[in-house]
Amino acid sequence: VVPAKAIPEGWMGLDIGPDSTQAFCDALESAKTVIWNGPMGVFEFEKFAVGTQ
Repeated sequence: VVPAKAIPEGWMGLDIGPDSTQAFCDALESAKTVIWNGPMGVFEFEKFAVGTQ
């Protein structure tokens, strides 16, 4: 797990990590309405489904 800015050129970020998860949790705590479209990771692959779950 690396920060998004540290993903090497030619590689892809396929799931969110713990820092992103916490940032979303913090933002959602005070939200009154949330409209969401799409998963957080490539959930079709178990290894990259953590953020979606």
